[in-house]
Amino acid sequence: MDVRIDSFGALLDSLPSITKEGLLIHAQRLPASARTLLLPRQLAYYYDHPARDGEIPQPTGFVCGVSGRNLLPAVNFCQDIRAWRARLERHGIKVVSAASFSGRSQRDHLRYAKKLGYPVVLKPVIRNTLYEEFITDIKSEDELEFLFRKSRELKKNKASDLAASPYAMTRLSEDHVDEHGRHYLPLSVRYMLEKQLEGRQLRLMMAEGQVVAAFHKHPQDELWQIVETLHESYRVLGEKVAGVMQGMAYLRIDLIVDDPSIEAQEGNHAVIALSEHLKCYKLYYDHPALTQQLLERVAGGSPGRSLDAPMRFAAVLAGISHGQRLESELMRTGRAMGLDLTLEELDEVTGRVRFQAVGPAWAGCALTWVYANGLGIEEVPTSVDIQMDG
Repeated sequence: MDVRIDSFGALLDSLPSITKEGLLIHAQRLPASARTLLLPRQLAYYYDHPARDGEIPQPTGFVCGVSGRNLLPAVNFCQDIRAWRARLERHGIKVVSAASFSGRSQRDHLRYAKKLGYPVVLKPVIRNTLYEEFITDIKSEDELEFLFRKSRELKKNKASDLAASPYAMTRLSEDHVDEHGRHYLPLSVRYMLEKQLEGRQLRLMMAEGQVVAAFHKHPQDELWQIVETLHESYRVLGEKVAGVMQGMAYLRIDLIVDDPSIEAQEGNHAVIALSEHLKCYKLYYDHPALTQQLLERVAGGSPGRSLDAPMRFAAVLAGISHGQRLESELMRTGRAMGLDLTLEELDEVTGRVRFQAVGPAWAGCALTWVYANGLGIEEVPTSVDIQMDG
């Protein structure tokens, strides 16, 4: 990294969107933790300072910015669109009209789209942990047929790159190879076809079963606005969904509504998505105060810490394959972020590198995060172990 980065915002903007939520949580939690252990695929454990009796507390875990207070079985359930749709429907909650189709579908998906009426939305039944891979505004049969086939094309290294879900479904069947030798996902992998509804998008942020924030926007807009007047019926609806999705301490509910200030009734709203990912990075610049409150609630730790405050820490990088390259790269990256970095140990036999650094808190958070996740650097350690000094 040779380009000077002088602010957390500049660093955040330079990263892929799939890593931003994790970095926001990391920047919130690292300065308040005694020790932090980062592992690849955005897995992080934060250890608080020991209690007075000397007992070491259990770490708080996050995966891709998702709190460990979201129970893993519930998260996996939430990622299966068919599963949560069926559960919500059984409890009388209105969801968007949709059906799923596997790669074996000949024309069933086309007939269903005609029945729904275009435009339609196409998305995988098993949602990715980090982002939603969906295609909206499909307006014709020819377009749907092309995209249905295109979506199933096997992406190179998809299962091993950073975008792959850390706890995604296991593919137990063979890849499908067509008559031209092109590789596709197994024929059993299903895609959801749903009606694209007209109306306003309403996003409810749930924490411990309660609506803690609500945003809305028109589908064509980029900017989410804070809902000034949310009808009580939508708060009740959010609480009901959270109750159905047991084990989700934090949950994002997306709906299409006519007007969030008018009572939710049959025909004027429908749930279109549920996710364990709050997507705070989408709100970071436009609603900084509310976003900070959400991050503090999800991340825990001490509130009110400035990312520009000085931070001193020691870090150990394990599993480095090329120590000399790492030394040059580490010093260069540290300088680019305004860190005063001192290398203490470089053992090429064990692949262990130890260094100390002092500088703005955001820079220390950024350096450790990018190294743990191989973001634009050549070395990807098997772990980054961070000890705070003072």
